[in-house]
Amino acid sequence: MFLAMGKDIRVILIKLADRLHNMRTLSYLSRNRQIANAKETMDLYAPLANRLGIYSLKWELEDLGFRYLYPEEYRELVEGIEKKREERLEFIDKIMEQIKEHLKKENIKAEITGRAKHLYSIYRKMKRDNISLDQVYDLFALRIIVNSIKDCYAALRSST
Repeated sequence: MFLAMGKDIRVILIKLADRLHNMRTLSYLSRNRQIANAKETMDLYAPLANRLGIYSLKWELEDLGFRYLYPEEYRELVEGIEKKREERLEFIDKIMEQIKEHLKKENIKAEITGRAKHLYSIYRKMKRDNISLDQVYDLFALRIIVNSIKDCYAALRSST
């Protein structure tokens, strides 16, 4: 299988899509199979998606793996984040609008995107830094893409 994967990127993409489907339907398997598939996903498939630059796939695979490997921690994190979800989404939208206004005043064309951080990333940070969810201050991320280095520094200046 790995030899075929190495020769044709389409094989890798099909394997990743198949694994994502399997992870989405993992609830129908026995607990032992859930754990085995989740471990394999975290060890092999999520890093592969990351290496290929398919970050949204990587994040979903990690979150699904996290859900089955650490069900109690997953549930607690979901409950803690859901309480503040609307507040976070409104905050992201507000910040993005403010940045757009600043950049428009500076005559800088930019593409601005925002997203909430995924669960496994938050969990890893909490474990690494030995902190609680209330102490995690970067639950979202913003990306500003501009056309030149000059615009990049101007965008940084105007967004602070």
